[in-house]
Amino acid sequence: MQVQDEVEKTAETKEIGVALDEFRDLQSGYSEQPQQDKVKIQPRIVSRFYDVVTNFYEYGWGTSFHFAPRAGGESLAASQRRMQEEIVRLLGLEAGMITGDIGCGIGGPLMHVARTSGADIVGINISKRQIRRGQVLVKKAGLEERCGFAHANFLDLPQPEGHFDAIYSIEAICHSPDRNRAFAEIFRTLKPGGKFVIFDWVLTELYDDNDARHKDIRGRVEYANATPNLFTAKEQIDCIRQAGFEILYAGDHALTSEPETPWYVSLESRDMSISSLARMPVGRAITASVTRVLEWLRLAPAGTSDAARMLNVAADALVESGQLGIFTPSFLVHARKPEAA
Repeated sequence: MQVQDEVEKTAETKEIGVALDEFRDLQSGYSEQPQQDKVKIQPRIVSRFYDVVTNFYEYGWGTSFHFAPRAGGESLAASQRRMQEEIVRLLGLEAGMITGDIGCGIGGPLMHVARTSGADIVGINISKRQIRRGQVLVKKAGLEERCGFAHANFLDLPQPEGHFDAIYSIEAICHSPDRNRAFAEIFRTLKPGGKFVIFDWVLTELYDDNDARHKDIRGRVEYANATPNLFTAKEQIDCIRQAGFEILYAGDHALTSEPETPWYVSLESRDMSISSLARMPVGRAITASVTRVLEWLRLAPAGTSDAARMLNVAADALVESGQLGIFTPSFLVHARKPEAA
């Protein structure tokens, strides 16, 4: 089994260059495509994006690929766990509840939510590569009985109506080309009275589409993170309400960070520690340079250094957006499906 895992990992690593080329090809002209074509193309863009970046993300972020409000002196990992525990509290999760994690990554949040709550968690993911990695991590954690995965598109969930007792999503629906349909699917698969919690990427009220710098930053964030046409906070709330949900609370959770540790500090030089080096500008620059040399020596697959540079573009754009206050990765909506639905 270990040999098979190593063979699969080697094959996946060699595919980085191919995946990056396809990601770029699919992104080319995407904005001019009619909506019905975007719905078909975007899942492939997201899948290829995560084929490219998953190894980098795990190297820099561990098993939880998301931002979180930071308290002074708190590590990124600790803040992520605290946010995941907030999901448990908001959803009222407990043993025996069947819970959906929409866009689960490689399962870091899923496992912590399961351990903390005792609930059964099903992770939904469009990336087969991430699911395979998640299955390895879940098995290593001894959580196979309560944590599982389903390969699926947000727009066409395989679960029957009213399947889940609760659903949450962290920084994932922003990848969807049709959020109305995505939220409608979440609503359909949730039991009447069930709660939904989402932390997601949105543009804040400070964003000005007539400001050239704002538009440039937005374009770099969207392209380098496979998050097309980011919603404003109001659009996000309206879309969730239109799906049929009652809104219990909505607000920018990133603003609960302490002033000296804004959400984007994890991408800045001041977040200095051994574990954060890979996320910091100097660490990202070193990674890009080293991978370029390794590619030249044929010790790393073609495309690795290009992928590292793309992630640098993404990180720099995110920091700029945070400094200007025009974007948040942690807009929280806590909602409920009416009992009568």
